[in-house]
Amino acid sequence: MISMQSSKNEIPSIKSENKYFSLSSLKISNTLDTIITFLSKLEREILTLFIIKKSNLTAKHVERIIQSAYLFNATDFVIKEELKKGHKITKLLFKDAPFFSEFVYYFYAVARHPSEKTYYGIEPPKDTEIPEEDTHIENLTKFFIAEEDATAESKRLKLVSEANKVVPKAFAMPSYKKINAALSNLLIQNYIWSTSKGKKALLSINQDFFDVWQKRNEQLIEEAAGEAVKDIQTRNLKEGLKKIAEISKKALNHIDFYLDYTRRFIPKKYGPIIYEFFLLDTAYSADKESLLILKYKNEIATYTPY
Repeated sequence: MISMQSSKNEIPSIKSENKYFSLSSLKISNTLDTIITFLSKLEREILTLFIIKKSNLTAKHVERIIQSAYLFNATDFVIKEELKKGHKITKLLFKDAPFFSEFVYYFYAVARHPSEKTYYGIEPPKDTEIPEEDTHIENLTKFFIAEEDATAESKRLKLVSEANKVVPKAFAMPSYKKINAALSNLLIQNYIWSTSKGKKALLSINQDFFDVWQKRNEQLIEEAAGEAVKDIQTRNLKEGLKKIAEISKKALNHIDFYLDYTRRFIPKKYGPIIYEFFLLDTAYSADKESLLILKYKNEIATYTPY
């Protein structure tokens, strides 16, 4: 990829749906909110990944992580649908997708079935039995690592190809072409940068963009804190003080995931896209546009090498 980094004296323009922005205009707090809502969901997924990682990534690394998040989401969908029909989760769910069927089975056995309360809110068939040996973590991690007869890359591509044959379009994994197109758009808009290391192109968040993102993140937290103060003045003093204490405590810990109060206030005022993009919670999973990179970050960290 060609480096899209601008010179220090040049402020790149950013076009989105006939609206023009520049990095200087991002100093206005709400401008970033507007930009984010005009990005596609896939672009938000990728941009959020760079915000979380804060490090250099290759395009291939981005592709692997993003496709893994979509894969876990599609698998959860398949399992829930099968359980709703009263079906067992087996290694032969789909005749035309045997490798993906096996992955679904082991994801259920390793990541979902052991929980005391079913993850999907649906009781499995009474005679469902998962052998103890099938619940071991290596049964799932094997899908993401090389073996004697298959590379890690070939396994991932096979999973993606088979999954896309059987899941609805809304749950399909984006192809490498779509991911690269989204990366190119983010580069053109100067939200991410590309640098070269030998023959390898490395991508990272534009530091200027990240600084504005961080400032807006702090503004939203402060605004939520201000609403908690109003709560003290106008509603329940004891409950309001408790919320302020929670805000203060988590702020001192650099606030990774925030407050019950924020969960109510920010989505209502700014919408779920803003609430989630500024990492005010792990994921706004009740919304259909929920970012999968956040929703499945624990699964990606636990079961993949990415």
